[in-house]
Amino acid sequence: MSLLKKLPSDIVILSAIRTPITKAVKGGLAKMYPEELLHKVLTGTIKRSGIDPAVVDDVIVGTVLQTLGGQKASALAVKAAGFPITTTVNTVNRQCASSAQALSYAAASIMAGEQSVAVAAGVESMTHDYFPHRGIPTRIYQPFRDAADSEAQAVLMPMGLTSENVASEFSITREDQDKFAFQSQQKAAAATESGHFLKEILPVQARANEDSETPVYKEITRDDGIRGSVTLEKLATLKPAFTETGTTTAGNASQISDGASAVLITTRAKAAELGIKPIGRYLGSAVAGVPSHLMGIGPSVAVPQLLSRFGLTVNDIDIFELNEAFASQSLYCIRKMGIAESKVNPYGGAIAIGHPLGATGGRLIATLLNGLQTQGKQLGVISMCTSTGQGYAALFANEE
Repeated sequence: MSLLKKLPSDIVILSAIRTPITKAVKGGLAKMYPEELLHKVLTGTIKRSGIDPAVVDDVIVGTVLQTLGGQKASALAVKAAGFPITTTVNTVNRQCASSAQALSYAAASIMAGEQSVAVAAGVESMTHDYFPHRGIPTRIYQPFRDAADSEAQAVLMPMGLTSENVASEFSITREDQDKFAFQSQQKAAAATESGHFLKEILPVQARANEDSETPVYKEITRDDGIRGSVTLEKLATLKPAFTETGTTTAGNASQISDGASAVLITTRAKAAELGIKPIGRYLGSAVAGVPSHLMGIGPSVAVPQLLSRFGLTVNDIDIFELNEAFASQSLYCIRKMGIAESKVNPYGGAIAIGHPLGATGGRLIATLLNGLQTQGKQLGVISMCTSTGQGYAALFANEE
């Protein structure tokens, strides 16, 4: 396949890691601030890859909920991790695709010759930053909030209601959603127990108490939201979370989580110069717009748009890492695109693992490359829907 021909200008991935993903408020990382989580994954990237921080031109951080765009907290983490003043810092917010978009921006800068080495990172402490506003601005110009334009109003719609809209409009049943959620839990539990995730997870020495003069630390090595013992019968007993007659529940929706991720990229020529073997290759990405009240269908538009550009079909892709914002939208997208379910999230998804918004794109990349290497497969796609009516998709190749 000509697409896989190796060229010196290829954008290659030298490292893709993540922290464990843990439950907000009660999970293993709940006492950690976002700058601490980001610092951990950045120092882990330096150590695991062997990169000299001085050669990294830019660190782009995806983050959704932090005040002031997370810029100062991100810069604090970057500098504390040992990157020099010549390494610049930027933040990006494309909602659930934020760290994936960070990768797209970093890769474009390298392809344009503006940079040679970059880190695309992501972080979210939903423990600290979600609950004050739940992702919806508390201050909106009132005429815009009351606008007759339904699309403008839908931008502010709670995500759970968009899930109900997808389920209702496209006849996605509660039974099918619960079955999908059960399978996600089973796959993630198996991947955890087999040690599969250890190849992508950076163990974290996490504070187990509030910031104090005598902090207590505990090593967190695994995702703690996975419920491998859950049954279909138990899932069926859960009440709808967003409307009295709805089908979206706490069991078939993504979890509110804490975590961080980081992906280190450069060109193939630069990787050879640095003496670091690539583990994967970034081929390209696409973003597509969809109605905000049906934001979950975003991948069903973004993925075909991406694949068409490369002359591919879903049958050419070995693994799809599709972010499970909700079972409703995941099932719709899988069915709409005609993807074999065996290719989708073979190690579980956000319903089981969790969804720390800004970190999820990087988590998907780490899980995808880990899966391609484990299975000895070539091509993979990550994709996710995003609030405000968008879908993101990116194409990767295995290098190992």
